[in-house]
Amino acid sequence: MNETRDKMPELLAPAGDLACGIAALKNGADAVYAGLGSFNARQRAENFNIEDMSRLIAFAHKEDKKVYLALNTLIKENELVDIFKILREVTILGPDAIIVQDIGLARMIREYFPSLTIHASTQMGLHNSAGIAFARDLGIKRVILERQITLDELRMIAQKSKGVELEVFV
Repeated sequence: MNETRDKMPELLAPAGDLACGIAALKNGADAVYAGLGSFNARQRAENFNIEDMSRLIAFAHKEDKKVYLALNTLIKENELVDIFKILREVTILGPDAIIVQDIGLARMIREYFPSLTIHASTQMGLHNSAGIAFARDLGIKRVILERQITLDELRMIAQKSKGVELEVFV
């Protein structure tokens, strides 16, 4: 790994559709996050179908960039079968991580799709080191902290949050 690059912040941009995702990656974003259908918090965006998500991931990986798939809504009981089918399909596509809000979905991914990397969405409401430790125990690699975290709080959390990447909004 490139030590300088590993210490640099990752520039992450939203991608509402394929054209936006490719444009962001071509113009400096290190990674994009994008939704698939109705299981993401970006309901106003056009969002992706499986085919366009496949194209975006292929483009990103060719450019040594990343795509994080946002499945960051609360999953209702009657949606469990549908989300399982979606996970089965996207596992083949190879997104760099799945961003989740629902802890049941995190458990499902860990149990049935262990090759997928999990990021905890800001909607999961994690804002202290105890929450980060819980996320780590769930197999979550990165936590997207709540927007209200101050720089001083971030420093304290980071000191106690070994083994989990922290992401903040800037």
